Amino acid sequence: MNRFVLLLTFMMVLCADLRAQNYSTDVTLVEESGNTVTLEATAVAEKKKDASLLAAKSAFHTLFHAGVDGLKNGVPMVSVERKDYDYRFFNESRYISYISGEINNIDDEKIGGKYRVKVRVSIQLKSLVADLEKNKMALNPGWSDSKAVKATAALNPTIVVVPYVRGENTDFAAMRNEVNARPALKTIIGKLTGEFGKNGYKTRDFITMLQNSKTNTVLTLGSQSDEKTKIVQQIPGDIVVTVDVIVNTNGNGKSDCQLNISAVEGQTSGNLASASFVSGQYSTTDTVRLADHALGKISKDFFTGLQSSFEDIVKKGREIVIELTLSETVSDWDFDQDTPNGSNNFKDVFDEWLRKHSHQGVYDMGLNTDKYVHATVNIPLWDMEKNRSYSISNFGSDVRKFFKEQFGDSYKASVTALGQKLLVTIE
Repeated sequence: MNRFVLLLTFMMVLCADLRAQNYSTDVTLVEESGNTVTLEATAVAEKKKDASLLAAKSAFHTLFHAGVDGLKNGVPMVSVERKDYDYRFFNESRYISYISGEINNIDDEKIGGKYRVKVRVSIQLKSLVADLEKNKMALNPGWSDSKAVKATAALNPTIVVVPYVRGENTDFAAMRNEVNARPALKTIIGKLTGEFGKNGYKTRDFITMLQNSKTNTVLTLGSQSDEKTKIVQQIPGDIVVTVDVIVNTNGNGKSDCQLNISAVEGQTSGNLASASFVSGQYSTTDTVRLADHALGKISKDFFTGLQSSFEDIVKKGREIVIELTLSETVSDWDFDQDTPNGSNNFKDVFDEWLRKHSHQGVYDMGLNTDKYVHATVNIPLWDMEKNRSYSISNFGSDVRKFFKEQFGDSYKASVTALGQKLLVTIE
């Protein structure tokens, strides 16, 4: 019993002390050099010395939990906060071990009886990462392994929340009319977008996109099963979240609201997460209030699971199918011969090209004949050499360049993109 009381007392002190630390997020990047990063941080305290130390701590705290603009694209080091580690790191002054040189005060002023101090501090990143890993802290991709994916959209994907579309008319004008006609849907799109923002995602405001849209024929007609895909393909976001608001009223005058949420990866329309959240029954027909209650049921686990699903794509890459066929007009060459430029056997050259452009060497070209080649390849989400995102359309462009180099003016490769499949016809 005494051990339980001691543990409870420790946890109460720990939580109270962590709340007492008013860490600042006023932290900026000065320089990143090798395994050392130099930051400037500002904090306020009663005494100048305390403000200086709090600013230094704030540099680490922001690095851990908020991220610093310009460093790994603003991605924080730690994906899951642990108060026990933070307590030991800050309150036992362990953070000092990872400071290179001194904490340099570069500016201070007294405001309302308190001191506002700006410091410059250089942090040994390699040693800090090693300590985090030693303590089994969950690190975000790009921090735990120097060879991991760089600061990409995948590490901090852009979210856009869109309405579930019913009916055949799915142009932006019809979508705007539906959203405006359903106050609860319009409210939830805005608030759900805000929830994603609170959970660390970059977001795009779909309502603003609707208001700014001047095109009434962006989306074409089709069956309901196709419409979600069409909408996803037109919306600029790494993850597209579709939300539907359904309100049911029973014979006793009580109503409930169900939010159906589905998140897909924007490039491939691959499902990342789907969930339904129900408000519970209330004696009201106010759809906005009911939708608010349903929104309150969304747990942090949903956002964490979504991030994990997207990060799996970062680790594994996007799988692309490539099918090569010969046009009927081509009778003097096939895939078992040397390339038209005479460099080597075509299949060997294509195999090597796939290996070079695959993510972590994941590709397969096992199904092929002299007239047909079927290949799959996982492509990365980030172009390491050009330091920018790498999309399916970028990969398609690289495929075209490859065939242009191999065929020259002898033959033409016609490339048709169908989602995650590229159909290549040699003419």
